[in-house]
Amino acid sequence: MAIEKGMENDVRTKDEIASDLARVRKRYDRMDAKEKDRFDTDALWNPYADCRVLFGDLEKEVRTVLWGIDIATPEVLLADRLREKGRRIDALISHHPIGRARARLHEAMPVLEYLMRSAGVPITTAEDILGPRMREIRNLTAVDNHMQTIDAARLLDIPLMCLHSCTDNLVQRFIEKLVEERRPERIEDILELLLELPEFDRMARNGNAPEVYVGDKGRRAGKVMVKMCGGTSGPKEMFEELSDAGVGTYMCMHLPENQLEEAKKHHINIIITGHEASDSLGVNLLADEVEARGVEVVPFSGLIRVKRN
Repeated sequence: MAIEKGMENDVRTKDEIASDLARVRKRYDRMDAKEKDRFDTDALWNPYADCRVLFGDLEKEVRTVLWGIDIATPEVLLADRLREKGRRIDALISHHPIGRARARLHEAMPVLEYLMRSAGVPITTAEDILGPRMREIRNLTAVDNHMQTIDAARLLDIPLMCLHSCTDNLVQRFIEKLVEERRPERIEDILELLLELPEFDRMARNGNAPEVYVGDKGRRAGKVMVKMCGGTSGPKEMFEELSDAGVGTYMCMHLPENQLEEAKKHHINIIITGHEASDSLGVNLLADEVEARGVEVVPFSGLIRVKRN
């Protein structure tokens, strides 16, 4: 269900998603028996490498899930402690990827090519400048202890999964539609728009409000690009291309310092929406669907639970 909702809100068309999956299938069919044995067959139907069931019986009945933005060994121990105290916890869901889902985070990034295309950048240019950034993310995640949290879940027998890009797609579409409907003229109008949302209001009260990192509140917004999906931040080279395509304001959850400097060089306003609030919005849109199917969602680890049903 989560993957279906993610695909319904993907920046790619249904045909483009089908084409990407067909390319994976073609590569799989060419593998020898040993390669197929090691291959993650979820990739044949699930276009999001950072969304996976990491441990647990797929047939287990689930009535209550503990859902957080980040889950590591301490969160698994907390779930076990809650069970000891009599609280029913059937499974853990992390937003951010863990294990094999994090090891393959770079494979979720090509969605950025389509996102840049929607802003007016040629898809071939987007593909060319994204490649080195994907290699950088692959190298950064390669040093992680990928099985640490999964081992904790296994030893305590608590089912564990992560849902990253599929929920990021939901917040991407939600904020895109909001911007399209409200047509903010100035940067301050965008900030006010975000602060009307409970998740962002809550984080503003906790010292992490949406903020202008490049530009000024009184400036015109111009053509606004919303970037909430694609695994992680894109390549710094994209800002020159986005500027040439007419983008005036770039909205995202977070951005490295060198990319802020690049955006400033090319006269693009940057609004950092806030990671926790943005992720919570995407998770909430999916969590509403989960609860509508009779499963209780217990928020923790940074999830600001807001129900919209």
